[in-house]
Amino acid sequence: QHSSGTEPLFLEDSDYLYMLHLMKEVLCKFRCKVLSFSLMPNHIHLLLKFLESNMPDAMKELLQRYAEYFNKKYQRRGHVFSGAYRSALCFDDSYLLASSLYIHINPVKAKLVDNPVDYRWSSCALFLKEVQKDTFVDYKFILEILNDDMSIARVKYKNLLDRFNINQANDVFEQHNALQIMTQ
Repeated sequence: QHSSGTEPLFLEDSDYLYMLHLMKEVLCKFRCKVLSFSLMPNHIHLLLKFLESNMPDAMKELLQRYAEYFNKKYQRRGHVFSGAYRSALCFDDSYLLASSLYIHINPVKAKLVDNPVDYRWSSCALFLKEVQKDTFVDYKFILEILNDDMSIARVKYKNLLDRFNINQANDVFEQHNALQIMTQ
């Protein structure tokens, strides 16, 4: 997760599109899989799987290149991202799944959309709708936790998302068995 506080990171659609382009280019270069994401107006959430232990280098390049683009485009100086990014390790499937649900519910929590699937700048639609085009997001990695059959997994994911209590979202990460909270 990366927070920039209150300053916007994205001012127009082309900014979001450039970040998506950078995510694909930089994270592929560092052999990192994007499992789910949400680009919020003033912060980003990424669920990543690193195949090599190079997360600091990958994140530095991603955030630095976006900051250079943003500063040049909007003729500004200084930091675009404030402070260091926060990271957490996911040790089991339930934590991975909870993290993905949390990321996808964020635009609803921020009152940007009523339904998470409608948020254009997240990977949520990949999890809920059949995908025809190629994508750099490895959404199947999370869905396969629920079922090997993608159509069944999508229904299960949607049910979890519908029942995901926004107020409990932050508590999920304090609990070892995150799924238990969500499925009760």
